[in-house]
Formats: sequence, structure tokens, C-alpha cells
Amino acid sequence: MVAGAATAVIAILGGAYIAGNRLFDDAASKPASGKRRAARAPATVVFHETVSDVSLRYPGTWTRRRSTEGDVPLVAVAPDGVTSLLVRVSVTGLEDVTSETLPIVKKFTDPVVKADKTVKLLGPPQAVTLGGLPGYRYRYTYQAGAGAHDHYFFFKRGRMIALVLQVTPGSRLKAAEPQFERLAATFRGTGPS
Repeated sequence: MVAGAATAVIAILGGAYIAGNRLFDDAASKPASGKRRAARAPATVVFHETVSDVSLRYPGTWTRRRSTEGDVPLVAVAPDGVTSLLVRVSVTGLEDVTSETLPIVKKFTDPVVKADKTVKLLGPPQAVTLGGLPGYRYRYTYQAGAGAHDHYFFFKRGRMIALVLQVTPGSRLKAAEPQFERLAATFRGTGPS
């Protein structure tokens, strides 16, 4: 039964991730024509995904972009154009994960990350807890170092919530780590705070 569930989840999620590791496509990344940015951006923007009731904060200077993928409710890009974040929410049908059941979901998260054959893990996945939800954090480069991700997976209400922090090129990951840590620390598993 577990093997069957694993296969189903991998099939559902794998297709969403195999397309590539870019956080947004070129068409979706173009700003809307004729719209001007407000003179003063808020210090932070609160993003709240209402179905799974998770949230995070990102700098008000970042630009939110539309995604062409229906399971990606948030893509935000830093003013430098090389740092960005993405939130993906995929239906899995799995129960909420606890610290005790966390090792089971690694069977689902490993294949999602490794679906891109260019991924080079920078260490083993780490068990983490952010905003009250246990999950896994993967750090890797892709496409021979063209980019790097800090990629988190959490499970709630039959859904998998992925938080992907990206920097290009991958050689900038070490410099981006403090900012990625601050962004990840704002993640909440029980709505905005």
C-alpha cells in the first residue's frame, strides 16, 4: 500500500518538477506594461496560501511574478534579478507529517529533487522544522552550477508545500545563505502572524 501511494505521489509531483528548476519562465517574468511601481514599497509583504493555511514574509522591494503553473501561488524576485523564491502546493492525499513519521516522506521528496538529472546535492537532506511543520531541506546546484536551490518540503492537509529559494549562478549560494535563512525563518505552518 505504501509503495502504491509512493508511486502515485511521485507520478503526480514528478511531472510538476521535471520541467526544470527555474522559478519562473521568461514570459511570466516580464513586468506588466504600463504599470508603475509605487514610490515606496512596504518593508515586508505577507503571503498567505489559504488552502493549506501557510504563510511567509518576503521583502517589499521584491517583485511578485505570475507563474504559468497552477500549483505555484507565489514567485517573487529580488531587485538583483538573480535571487528569488517560489511556493508550490501540490495535492498528495497524505496525512499531516509529524516528527515521528517524517522519515516516511523522504521516499517522496528524494525522487522529486532527483527528477532533474543535472541536480548535484551539496549534502544529505536535512530534517528541519519551520513554522511548526516538520519537513526536509535539500541544498543543491543544477545545470552544472547555473543555479542553486535551498528547497524545503512540508506536508499539511493532504498537500505538499515546497518552498524553493533560488540564486543564479550557483556559485552565489554561500553569499545568499544568510538571506535564505531569514526568508525561511518567516515561514509559518498555521497562517500569517
